[in-house]
Amino acid sequence: MVSIFWGTTFLAIRIGVGSFPPFIMAAIRHSIAGLILVSWFLLKGYRLPDRKALKTFSINGILMLAGGNGIISWGMQYVDSGLTALICALTPVWIVLINKLSGSKEKITKIAVIGFAVCLLGQIILFKDKMNLFESRNYLFGIMAIVVSNILWALGTVYSKNYVSTIPSLFATGLQMIPGGIILFIAAWLRGEFENLHPHQDALWALVYLIIFGSLFAYSAYIYMIKQLPASIASTYAYINTFVAILLGWLWLHETLDASTSIAMLITIAGVYLISRNYNA
Repeated sequence: MVSIFWGTTFLAIRIGVGSFPPFIMAAIRHSIAGLILVSWFLLKGYRLPDRKALKTFSINGILMLAGGNGIISWGMQYVDSGLTALICALTPVWIVLINKLSGSKEKITKIAVIGFAVCLLGQIILFKDKMNLFESRNYLFGIMAIVVSNILWALGTVYSKNYVSTIPSLFATGLQMIPGGIILFIAAWLRGEFENLHPHQDALWALVYLIIFGSLFAYSAYIYMIKQLPASIASTYAYINTFVAILLGWLWLHETLDASTSIAMLITIAGVYLISRNYNA
């Protein structure tokens, strides 16, 4: 279910940034969701954790939400939702690499190395017929932003996995969302986005959907999942996620779904599968 709902968020973000400034949209999304979660637990009698824990949650919120989600929202102004999802399918690859560089004892097997090569092949096939699009600075920077957002998301995932929290995961999720939202509001202010705040009705509905299904449900479930599973396995949600996003982009937004994109998707997913299933503790 996490995979399905998360796959739909690519469509929602793409619709939203059509008339909603990207950082404001992401800021409102995570701030409202965070306030709902934190308020719920405070009303139930929970207390805020100590400063060390709050610092940890803030760092994670900045990495995954301000960095990961905020930057990808900016990039999706210029890049189709399906293509974005296919690039994001490489998130488990970044997680494995960052996990290894951070000193993890998990071993990268020969089959996992083959998986890296397969993923690279998939991305080459994906972009070989799209090289002319890189002549557009907006498209180039959009792709770069999406890749950077993936790396920041992977950093946050590994960081979360290595931190042991004593409070409920949903409470921790809310405490990540609020500082992430604050940073996003600052970014929006620095970019002058408040001067161009004229969202259409479809963008507002997209925002509501993202708050409920993207943040309160899918992101909260993801944080819970990475606490229970190895970091390399936790992001395998990307398999279904990618299929859902590409299909919805094609059906709803009439995005291109040609043979090369389909082949690239299958090859990339196969590579991610090899990496995730053969990167063992």
